[in-house]
Amino acid sequence: MALAWPPPSLYPRPMQQLKQRLARWAAGIPEERHFWSGWLASKGGQWPEDFAWRMNPAAPLWPFPAAVAATLAQPALRLLDVGAGPITSLGGVLPGVALEVTAVDPLAPLYATLLAQHQVDPPIPTRFATVEELALFFPAGHFDLVHCRNALDHAADPLLGIRQMLAVTRVGGVVALDHFPNEGEREGYAGFHQWNLDLRDGRFVLWTPAECIDVANALDCPCTVEARLGGTLMVTLRKTAEVPPPPLPAGLDAPALEALVRALIAAA
Repeated sequence: MALAWPPPSLYPRPMQQLKQRLARWAAGIPEERHFWSGWLASKGGQWPEDFAWRMNPAAPLWPFPAAVAATLAQPALRLLDVGAGPITSLGGVLPGVALEVTAVDPLAPLYATLLAQHQVDPPIPTRFATVEELALFFPAGHFDLVHCRNALDHAADPLLGIRQMLAVTRVGGVVALDHFPNEGEREGYAGFHQWNLDLRDGRFVLWTPAECIDVANALDCPCTVEARLGGTLMVTLRKTAEVPPPPLPAGLDAPALEALVRALIAAA
């Protein structure tokens, strides 16, 4: 029996709803601009080792995705870092494996301006893409490993973001999520921090004060889900079969979406 996503009527994505979602999300842009401008100006501020790590072209792959990559046992891997910020912290070197790393973030146009202002040239440039619409930017099954670190809680629709990450991951590949648990709660739901990721009774959940989503149940998607707490919440979703990506608004393409976000950045 062919596998498919739930019918589009269950996940309506008309253009008006997309614009409303982006407008709500854009309320967090000023806080992000302030933080990253200061971080770049001070070369990491109170986290100089973070700046040095991100700027090092020989930085090893971050330990969690490196461990996941080892399970894939491939001589070459395509990696996607989602919500990478102005300079990805993923790293780019794994002994014995050729890595092709792509970094994306919806604030890439803002980051490009800040990087130019502070004369910082990242070893891996961050491209524009939104997690909820990744299928507009990459072919289905394009990546072996999709990584998201401390960024999914910033998404307006993190469950849809997970669906989209799975859509651009190949069968047998992995989506790896690495987050501080309950970041929205800790940050008082300020700025982009509107969601929490947590482990409850051994189950990976997304939650706000208004709702709680058991991800494995809600996905209705062919993948395995494993989660553990070890300083951060580390989740692996291993894709076991191909399915079409979730539906997107009719007529929407990558340039149109980027133009919408650029206008919101300019207005923020």
